[in-house]
Amino acid sequence: MELEKIVEEIRKGKELEEILKKFDWKFFENFVREVFEANDFFVKQNFVFKTDKKYEIDLIASRGNFLLCADCKSWASKGSKKSKLKEAVKKQEKRVEELKKFLRKNLILRNELKVKRGSKFKSIIITLLEEDLIKESKSIIIPVFKLNNFLVDLEKYF
Repeated sequence: MELEKIVEEIRKGKELEEILKKFDWKFFENFVREVFEANDFFVKQNFVFKTDKKYEIDLIASRGNFLLCADCKSWASKGSKKSKLKEAVKKQEKRVEELKKFLRKNLILRNELKVKRGSKFKSIIITLLEEDLIKESKSIIIPVFKLNNFLVDLEKYF
């Protein structure tokens, strides 16, 4: 359980970002999944599907009428990543649009992912460090240390 390890380190006075910098992207992605699950989301990790080509979404998290499609970016260096983030947003939004198409034709997977009629598909990018960009196009960029609060107050953002 990544979440338990991290909570233990935070109790010792360490900053979340500093703790997570020590681990690889898989650990970061698993940690983010656990934060979603702790907030009562159903989560599918590394979801692969095919429309015109093969796509993969790091995390698909559903709760109520929300279906959040998350791309996890554990880039550890500060500095100008604005263009990289903009490119990541563009790619993620394409994946979300393709996922919508894919699920329209696949009732079994819609049920498996707990997608309800009228679900709001939202693209989010979760970063290790806080970035200059907060919103780009239709996506919200969330630093991991703000993820829990974002999920608690989800309705405010959409």
